[in-house]
Amino acid sequence: MPKRSVESPFQALEEEAYHAFREWPLWLVLRERELDAHLKAQRPAEAQKSGPTPEKHDSHSTLDEKGN
Repeated sequence: MPKRSVESPFQALEEEAYHAFREWPLWLVLRERELDAHLKAQRPAEAQKSGPTPEKHDSHSTLDEKGN
């Protein structure tokens, strides 16, 4: 199949939107980890010793189950 020589701007936009839609859940998980690390660093030392709170249960642990 020959490759298209000219791609319309709308086709390029549609392709970018598709990739953004597919990558969104992964971006959210990575951003959540980044924010958790930032908040842990900002927490006082006594709060870090008390351990995780019961409301911190992570229901989005699909990447963690694979060891990442």
